[in-house]
Amino acid sequence: MRLAELLGSEAAAAQWKNALVHRLVIWDRLDPNTALDMIERAVAEHDPAFLAETGQVWTRRFGTDPDLPDVLYLTHWLGSEHLVAEDGGRTGTGVIPLGLLYAYELDYWKRS
Repeated sequence: MRLAELLGSEAAAAQWKNALVHRLVIWDRLDPNTALDMIERAVAEHDPAFLAETGQVWTRRFGTDPDLPDVLYLTHWLGSEHLVAEDGGRTGTGVIPLGLLYAYELDYWKRS
């Protein structure tokens, strides 16, 4: 994944990763090296369990269900397992489970 490109710079990518590693160390009491390995793996695999944030655009992966929308724009969270997404197509806006994003890859990340 081109995390630095998505976030605007290598510094922004490093800052995002460090913040997430810090949260895993504090909240989940993980060893810092283990947490960093998890984040690196999550970035490489486009793992939405770690990456999903509002303001992102996710594009359907090649070979996944063609009935799924091609693109999802994440507008906000509903709890920890569901997001509200706009698809720009026939379904408009709806609630999606976080797990559905495994059929997608992160394409664009607008950060405030």
